[in-house]
Amino acid sequence: MTLPIEDKTPVSEEELAEALQELEGWVKEGRAITRRFLFDKWGDITKFMLHLAKTIEETNHHPDAILDTTTRTVTVSVTTHSAGTVTRSDVEFARRLNRFKPEQ
Repeated sequence: MTLPIEDKTPVSEEELAEALQELEGWVKEGRAITRRFLFDKWGDITKFMLHLAKTIEETNHHPDAILDTTTRTVTVSVTTHSAGTVTRSDVEFARRLNRFKPEQ
């Protein structure tokens, strides 16, 4: 299997602000972008985690993810560590995660 090539081009503050307007739920936190996904049903969390794993595999991009069982949330933070900032790959990763629909 050939891994996809990541676009590690840093995005400017202006580009990031524009992207975040289109990326529902995502915010800039330090050198990353973060979204807290909230779920009503446990089955939806399982489906989301599978979607997250598939997105990681398809993009070869590895976010930080925290599952909070008390609040039924998954918080995902993505950055390109080697670039020390948010890159085009991070924005694309967020777009792909936002395609999740619980009925999938």
